[in-house]
Amino acid sequence: MAPVSRREGMARLTRVAVPAENAGAGLMPPLRPASRRPSEGSGAAGAGAPGAGGPGTSGPGTSGPGAGKALQPHTGVARLTPKAAAVEEAARSLRQVMGRFATGVTVVTTTSRGRIHGMTANAFLSVSLRPPLVLISLGRCRMNEMLPRTGRYGISVLSRQQKDFAGHFAAQRPAPTEPRFVWEREIPLLEGALAHLVCRVVDAHPAGDHVLWIGEVEYLNAHEGEPLLFFTGRFGTLREVQQRGG
Repeated sequence: MAPVSRREGMARLTRVAVPAENAGAGLMPPLRPASRRPSEGSGAAGAGAPGAGGPGTSGPGTSGPGAGKALQPHTGVARLTPKAAAVEEAARSLRQVMGRFATGVTVVTTTSRGRIHGMTANAFLSVSLRPPLVLISLGRCRMNEMLPRTGRYGISVLSRQQKDFAGHFAAQRPAPTEPRFVWEREIPLLEGALAHLVCRVVDAHPAGDHVLWIGEVEYLNAHEGEPLLFFTGRFGTLREVQQRGG
């Protein structure tokens, strides 16, 4: 087993029936032979002990390395799992690596109780052409709570001129101008976006700390223009991304 770099964590006991000589030295006390119970005529194991002839027990006429030994409770080899800090470090590393994958930027929208709700997301992709399906991946957010109720969402693919709205709907900073919306199939879509889609939720798949929302496209439209991109944790134009990557 590969060594664990961080020794803090949760200890798990692995029960060992017949350990090798000196196994677990320095980790846990060695296994001790169980005291044999007096036979009650039939030679069957006493109450609460493993059945006669089971691993590490001695039944009538048994012999060998396991004879006369029983598995003691709370004994074995302690294995340490990495503590939460190691998990968080791995998550940060994955985020940093995936940040090198440049994507477009979308605003996901829905409406509930007469109010428009939107959030910035870049985990958006096409799933199928026949039928037309797309997917958005959402982490812990209010949108995850709302989509089961609303059952539909809109996607607005942002243009380079809409960088302020990307930060606005990512709760980074308010946009200097109020966002305006157009409506299609009773779903709000950000005005001036490069592309619009309206989707009906047809499936949802929990995946780790995210939920994958698959939507069947009910409406779509596209316009010419330069896209807004997301690269290394920042929004930018194609030129800005090229300069950053160089």
